[in-house]
Amino acid sequence: MGIDYINKKIRKVAVKPRYVNYLLAIIFSLVFLNAFWPVYAEPLESIVKVIDGDTVILSNGDKVRLLGINAPEVGYNGSVSDEGGVKAKTFLKNLILNKRVQIERDVELEDRYGRRLAHLFLENGLHINLEILRQGYATVAIHPPNLKYVDNFIRAQSVAEERGLGIWSLDAYEVRNVALIKARQSGQWGRISGKVGGLTRLQKGAKLWLDDDFYVWISRKNFPYFQSIENYRGRDIEVRGWPKKRGRYWSINVIHPSQILDQP
Repeated sequence: MGIDYINKKIRKVAVKPRYVNYLLAIIFSLVFLNAFWPVYAEPLESIVKVIDGDTVILSNGDKVRLLGINAPEVGYNGSVSDEGGVKAKTFLKNLILNKRVQIERDVELEDRYGRRLAHLFLENGLHINLEILRQGYATVAIHPPNLKYVDNFIRAQSVAEERGLGIWSLDAYEVRNVALIKARQSGQWGRISGKVGGLTRLQKGAKLWLDDDFYVWISRKNFPYFQSIENYRGRDIEVRGWPKKRGRYWSINVIHPSQILDQP
């Protein structure tokens, strides 16, 4: 398609001559962007195996970890599955096995284990990651800088919780006070409640103290995702994640605001 041809077409629709150059500039800008803008969607791939509720294998052998969610672990080689893990895997298997999917990536292409990070869509447009949350077979797990669909994920999880769907009907997913977590010596994913009694700012981050020996850790590199760390002081919160004991202190690492909820 030449310049003369475009000019003739533009003049036929009664565009004033002084606007022709502007329209041509817009047209060529769009052509340029179409050629060089990064493409996040990839060709359709078939799912040949489901590892667990958030990990699958493609027909080309690639292992894909679904972005924005975390499903209970499934035990292998004699290890015990997390509560709800087998049901989460079964749900995903029934939904996606031997079907073709569209793969959409975010900022990071792989995780530290070499798995591709992606959002998956069925050919009918169903967003698999989101559907797993809608049905209550996973929790929201946002890992910056991968922030696509965050608001949708949080809303879907909230509705599944309110309805008691999937894992949200299980004892392991009940809210527990920080004192009970310490007494159980539990390092599994959990919902931990407490009052932020103090805040310590350090060079590398901040500690929100829920007890004398239990704190929520927020790394300084993740501060930009939080409106204000100071706003948590004195609030009753629920924090979600994996508590760990280091020496005499318990801590839980928070990398995104979706892990901290206000307690009623």
